[in-house]
Amino acid sequence: MHTAAAESLKSKQLKDAFTFSTLHETVMQILDTFMSMGRPRQWIEYVMPECPKLPSLTPSSSSNDLIPADLSKFEQLKTETQAVISSDEFRNVVEVSLRTMADALVKEVVDQSGVGTPCLGTPLVKLVPRVVQMSQLLLDEPSRNQFLQMIGNIHEVDLFFTILYANTSTV
Repeated sequence: MHTAAAESLKSKQLKDAFTFSTLHETVMQILDTFMSMGRPRQWIEYVMPECPKLPSLTPSSSSNDLIPADLSKFEQLKTETQAVISSDEFRNVVEVSLRTMADALVKEVVDQSGVGTPCLGTPLVKLVPRVVQMSQLLLDEPSRNQFLQMIGNIHEVDLFFTILYANTSTV
């Protein structure tokens, strides 16, 4: 994420005025850069690093048919989890969730800092500390986390988990 932010901000100066639109565009550019860095789906390794000992499942395959019987229940769970988070469906849900969260974070920064007048904006130097402070809200206890609650209300997220759990076999 640091590399994506540095890449997106390299042409910006701390004195540059940011309007809501400029801030939103910059945050989305950082997100797009992060999601496209490295090899395809490299960002998934932040969620769950690959374990070379586990068999590789293709996201579209049925995990029940491909998991060797000699794996422990925990190894089976890790293999199935890796298959889910490697799927295109999961990538789409994460992307929608991250964009929704970024939108809400920018709106929160603007609401709490004012971001100057719509046409003049606020210098980046004044926004950076506010963005850092707001970022800490992303780590709040899940039951109090407004961003996680917002993600839970996204139709695509609800649909993904409905389908995922409908296809889960009982162990």
